[in-house]
Amino acid sequence: MARDYKGIYPVLYAYFDKNDRLDRAAMARQVEHVIEAGAHGITVLGLVTEVHKMDVNERLYLVEMVGEMIKGRVPYAVTVGEPSLRGQVEFSQAAARCGADWVILQPPAIKGTSERDLIRFFGAVANAVDIDVAVQNNPVNLDVSLSVKGLVDLNSQHPNISILKGEGYSVDIARVIDQSGGAFKVFGGHGGIEFMSLLRSGGVGLIPAPDFIHAQVRLFELWQEGTDGARAEAERIHREILPAIAFMSRSVPGMLCYGKRLFAQQAGIADIHDRAPALAPTDFGLAEVMRFKSDIAEAAGQAKTVAAE
Repeated sequence: MARDYKGIYPVLYAYFDKNDRLDRAAMARQVEHVIEAGAHGITVLGLVTEVHKMDVNERLYLVEMVGEMIKGRVPYAVTVGEPSLRGQVEFSQAAARCGADWVILQPPAIKGTSERDLIRFFGAVANAVDIDVAVQNNPVNLDVSLSVKGLVDLNSQHPNISILKGEGYSVDIARVIDQSGGAFKVFGGHGGIEFMSLLRSGGVGLIPAPDFIHAQVRLFELWQEGTDGARAEAERIHREILPAIAFMSRSVPGMLCYGKRLFAQQAGIADIHDRAPALAPTDFGLAEVMRFKSDIAEAAGQAKTVAAE
């Protein structure tokens, strides 16, 4: 059985230097910022890590680098999206050597893959690694996904796969939790647009971009308190940051352009060098980023004030 993973596991951005190489100093600042903000874990190689712009060697280097920076202080999750069974097994094993506590397996991007074959694929990878295993089910952004029944069957046939990064409609995720008897520990995605619905359905956390780390950590901790007042405050925080989350979630290029800059403003990362192809920021977009920065700080600050009272 998987460890009791829960909470906010931000997916790190990939920051590059002027020579188009990973910026180690900026990455280290990012790791320290999210840990200082109370992140319950750290994730890498999601869409915001720009995996689609890296080759396998660069991805492995990033996994090793971040593992060294975390130094076991919080649990470490690594997304694995290699297109072959052997590739996913070897990458997962390499992630484990770099300190990963669990891996998040993405389905191979081969349209038309049957649920039976996908279940076999995930099961074969899980059986070949010695760390905890999750799967990512994202019918919005990925070409291949599992139905509610497919996810329930996956856990039934391979109980060692008991963590889900569920990025479908919250109603469907609630059905997965219910029909699997709560066998899956479910983390939400998509920035947390439906985070409150996920928590109400029995979800255990969120794997978002790091833009809203302070507010979302506080939101989760209030929810965990369980009192009516604390949960009402969690709902308020969610309402306060939701417009910014929606703005950042409109497209992956937009998120990489503006979300990366929003986080950099908070973490004190001065230089942003985009890896081509990339969306160029506009004056209006940057002005919105600054407005959202103030809104996020206000939401988190109000939460601390209410808690103190």
